[in-house]
Amino acid sequence: MQNISRENADIIGEVANICIGNAATTLSMILQKPTNITTPIVEVLKKEDALDHDDRILIKVPYTKGLDGTNLLVLRVHDALVIANLMMGGDGTDVSAMSLDDITISAISEAMNQMCGTIATSMASLLNTPTDIGFPLINSKDRKTFDIPEELCNGTDIVKVTFKLTVGELIDSDLLQLYPISIVKQILKQED
Repeated sequence: MQNISRENADIIGEVANICIGNAATTLSMILQKPTNITTPIVEVLKKEDALDHDDRILIKVPYTKGLDGTNLLVLRVHDALVIANLMMGGDGTDVSAMSLDDITISAISEAMNQMCGTIATSMASLLNTPTDIGFPLINSKDRKTFDIPEELCNGTDIVKVTFKLTVGELIDSDLLQLYPISIVKQILKQED
Protein backbone atom coordinates (compact mmCIF):
# COMPACT_ATOMS: atom_id res chain seq x y z
CA MET A 1 0.00 0.00 0.00
CA GLN A 2 1.46 3.34 -1.04
CA ASN A 3 0.45 6.52 0.72
CA ILE A 4 0.52 10.20 -0.22
CA SER A 5 1.43 12.75 2.45
CA ARG A 6 -0.73 15.78 3.13
CA GLU A 7 2.08 18.08 2.04
CA ASN A 8 2.45 16.28 -1.29
CA ALA A 9 -1.31 16.27 -1.81
CA ASP A 10 -1.32 20.04 -1.30
CA ILE A 11 1.39 20.44 -3.96
CA ILE A 12 -0.77 18.45 -6.38
CA GLY A 13 -3.74 20.65 -5.44
CA GLU A 14 -1.76 23.76 -6.32
CA VAL A 15 -0.67 22.29 -9.66
CA ALA A 16 -4.28 21.25 -10.40
CA ASN A 17 -5.51 24.71 -9.40
CA ILE A 18 -3.26 26.45 -11.94
CA CYS A 19 -4.04 23.94 -14.70
CA ILE A 20 -7.82 23.90 -14.16
CA GLY A 21 -7.90 27.68 -13.73
CA ASN A 22 -6.40 28.05 -17.21
CA ALA A 23 -8.77 25.39 -18.56
CA ALA A 24 -11.73 27.39 -17.19
CA THR A 25 -10.62 30.33 -19.34
CA THR A 26 -10.62 28.02 -22.37
CA LEU A 27 -14.08 26.68 -21.47
CA SER A 28 -15.36 30.24 -21.07
CA MET A 29 -14.14 31.14 -24.56
CA ILE A 30 -15.65 28.10 -26.29
CA LEU A 31 -18.99 28.35 -24.45
CA GLN A 32 -19.06 32.16 -24.61
CA LYS A 33 -20.19 32.24 -20.98
CA PRO A 34 -18.38 33.49 -17.88
CA THR A 35 -16.79 30.44 -16.30
CA ASN A 36 -15.24 30.35 -12.84
CA ILE A 37 -13.47 27.67 -10.85
CA THR A 38 -12.71 28.20 -7.16
CA THR A 39 -9.69 27.19 -5.10
CA PRO A 40 -9.78 23.40 -4.76
CA ILE A 41 -10.41 21.08 -1.86
CA VAL A 42 -7.73 18.35 -1.83
CA GLU A 43 -8.32 14.88 -0.36
CA VAL A 44 -6.35 11.64 -0.37
CA LEU A 45 -8.70 8.70 -0.97
CA LYS A 46 -8.79 5.05 -1.84
CA LYS A 47 -10.12 4.11 -5.29
CA GLU A 48 -13.48 2.84 -4.03
CA ASP A 49 -14.13 6.18 -2.32
CA ALA A 50 -13.18 8.19 -5.41
CA LEU A 51 -14.97 6.47 -8.30
CA ASP A 52 -18.49 5.81 -6.99
CA HIS A 53 -20.54 8.37 -8.95
CA ASP A 54 -23.68 7.21 -10.79
CA ASP A 55 -24.81 10.72 -11.70
CA ARG A 56 -21.47 11.68 -13.23
CA ILE A 57 -19.37 11.04 -16.27
CA LEU A 58 -15.71 10.05 -16.12
CA ILE A 59 -13.34 11.66 -18.60
CA LYS A 60 -10.08 9.77 -19.12
CA VAL A 61 -7.14 12.07 -19.86
CA PRO A 62 -4.21 9.96 -21.08
CA TYR A 63 -0.79 11.61 -21.05
CA THR A 64 1.20 10.81 -24.20
CA LYS A 65 4.25 12.97 -23.51
CA GLY A 66 5.94 14.42 -20.43
CA LEU A 67 3.99 12.33 -17.91
CA ASP A 68 3.34 8.60 -18.08
CA GLY A 69 -0.18 7.59 -17.11
CA THR A 70 -3.72 8.86 -16.86
CA ASN A 71 -5.82 11.10 -14.71
CA LEU A 72 -9.60 11.42 -14.65
CA LEU A 73 -11.93 14.39 -14.71
CA VAL A 74 -15.35 13.76 -13.16
CA LEU A 75 -18.32 15.91 -14.16
CA ARG A 76 -22.01 15.75 -13.28
CA VAL A 77 -24.15 14.44 -16.16
CA HIS A 78 -26.40 17.54 -16.04
CA ASP A 79 -23.38 19.84 -16.33
CA ALA A 80 -21.99 17.80 -19.23
CA LEU A 81 -25.35 18.08 -21.03
CA VAL A 82 -25.40 21.86 -20.54
CA ILE A 83 -21.87 22.10 -21.96
CA ALA A 84 -22.86 19.90 -24.92
CA ASN A 85 -25.99 21.97 -25.57
CA LEU A 86 -23.95 25.17 -25.63
CA MET A 87 -21.35 23.53 -27.89
CA MET A 88 -24.16 22.64 -30.32
CA GLY A 89 -25.54 26.19 -30.45
CA GLY A 90 -28.24 25.92 -27.78
CA ASP A 91 -28.70 28.27 -24.83
CA GLY A 92 -28.11 25.59 -22.18
CA THR A 93 -31.33 26.30 -20.32
CA ASP A 94 -33.33 23.11 -20.98
CA VAL A 95 -31.40 19.88 -21.24
CA SER A 96 -34.09 17.61 -19.76
CA ALA A 97 -34.80 15.97 -23.13
CA MET A 98 -31.11 15.39 -23.90
CA SER A 99 -29.29 12.12 -23.41
CA LEU A 100 -25.70 10.98 -23.68
CA ASP A 101 -26.03 9.90 -27.32
CA ASP A 102 -23.24 9.94 -29.90
CA ILE A 103 -23.72 13.59 -30.90
CA THR A 104 -23.83 14.77 -27.28
CA ILE A 105 -20.78 12.69 -26.33
CA SER A 106 -18.93 14.12 -29.34
CA ALA A 107 -19.71 17.70 -28.25
CA ILE A 108 -18.66 17.01 -24.64
CA SER A 109 -15.49 15.30 -25.88
CA GLU A 110 -14.55 18.31 -27.98
CA ALA A 111 -15.04 20.69 -25.04
CA MET A 112 -13.00 18.40 -22.79
CA ASN A 113 -10.32 18.03 -25.48
CA GLN A 114 -9.85 21.79 -25.63
CA MET A 115 -9.86 22.10 -21.83
CA CYS A 116 -7.41 19.23 -21.45
CA GLY A 117 -5.15 20.70 -24.12
CA THR A 118 -4.90 23.81 -21.95
CA ILE A 119 -4.22 21.61 -18.90
CA ALA A 120 -1.35 19.92 -20.78
CA THR A 121 0.10 23.28 -21.84
CA SER A 122 -0.10 24.54 -18.25
CA MET A 123 1.46 21.33 -16.93
CA ALA A 124 4.31 21.65 -19.45
CA SER A 125 4.99 25.19 -18.23
CA LEU A 126 4.85 24.22 -14.55
CA LEU A 127 7.04 21.15 -14.94
CA ASN A 128 9.33 22.72 -17.53
CA THR A 129 8.97 19.67 -19.76
CA PRO A 130 6.95 19.15 -22.97
CA THR A 131 3.63 17.57 -22.01
CA ASP A 132 0.84 16.30 -24.23
CA ILE A 133 -2.39 14.31 -23.93
CA GLY A 134 -4.39 11.94 -26.08
CA PHE A 135 -8.04 12.55 -27.00
CA PRO A 136 -10.22 12.29 -23.87
CA LEU A 137 -12.55 9.28 -23.56
CA ILE A 138 -15.87 9.40 -21.69
CA ASN A 139 -17.64 6.84 -19.50
CA SER A 140 -21.14 7.24 -18.13
CA LYS A 141 -23.39 4.94 -16.13
CA ASP A 142 -24.85 3.45 -19.33
CA ARG A 143 -21.95 3.89 -21.72
CA LYS A 144 -18.44 2.57 -21.27
CA THR A 145 -15.68 3.56 -23.71
CA PHE A 146 -12.67 2.71 -21.53
CA ASP A 147 -11.67 0.53 -18.62
CA ILE A 148 -10.61 2.35 -15.46
CA PRO A 149 -6.80 2.39 -15.64
CA GLU A 150 -5.07 -0.14 -13.40
CA GLU A 151 -3.16 2.68 -11.69
CA LEU A 152 -6.50 3.98 -10.37
CA CYS A 153 -7.68 0.53 -9.22
CA ASN A 154 -4.74 -1.07 -7.48
CA GLY A 155 -5.46 -0.08 -3.88
CA THR A 156 -2.97 2.77 -3.68
CA ASP A 157 -3.92 6.31 -2.80
CA ILE A 158 -5.61 8.70 -5.22
CA VAL A 159 -5.48 12.47 -4.87
CA LYS A 160 -8.98 13.89 -5.40
CA VAL A 161 -9.12 17.60 -6.20
CA THR A 162 -12.62 19.15 -6.05
CA PHE A 163 -13.35 22.51 -7.67
CA LYS A 164 -16.56 24.52 -7.52
CA LEU A 165 -17.54 25.20 -11.13
CA THR A 166 -19.90 27.91 -12.36
CA VAL A 167 -20.84 28.65 -15.97
CA GLY A 168 -22.96 31.79 -16.18
CA GLU A 169 -26.31 31.11 -14.54
CA LEU A 170 -26.45 27.61 -16.01
CA ILE A 171 -24.04 25.56 -13.90
CA ASP A 172 -23.27 25.85 -10.20
CA SER A 173 -21.69 22.53 -9.39
CA ASP A 174 -18.36 20.82 -8.94
CA LEU A 175 -15.63 19.36 -11.10
CA LEU A 176 -13.35 16.63 -9.78
CA GLN A 177 -9.87 15.67 -10.86
CA LEU A 178 -8.41 12.32 -9.80
CA TYR A 179 -4.65 11.77 -9.81
CA PRO A 180 -3.22 8.26 -9.30
CA ILE A 181 -0.09 7.90 -7.19
CA SER A 182 2.03 7.27 -10.32
CA ILE A 183 1.19 10.72 -11.75
CA VAL A 184 1.58 12.34 -8.32
CA LYS A 185 5.12 10.94 -8.00
CA GLN A 186 6.08 12.19 -11.48
CA ILE A 187 4.76 15.71 -10.78
CA LEU A 188 6.50 15.86 -7.42
CA LYS A 189 9.77 14.67 -8.99
CA GLN A 190 9.55 17.39 -11.63
CA GLU A 191 8.66 20.00 -9.01
CA ASP A 192 11.77 19.24 -6.93
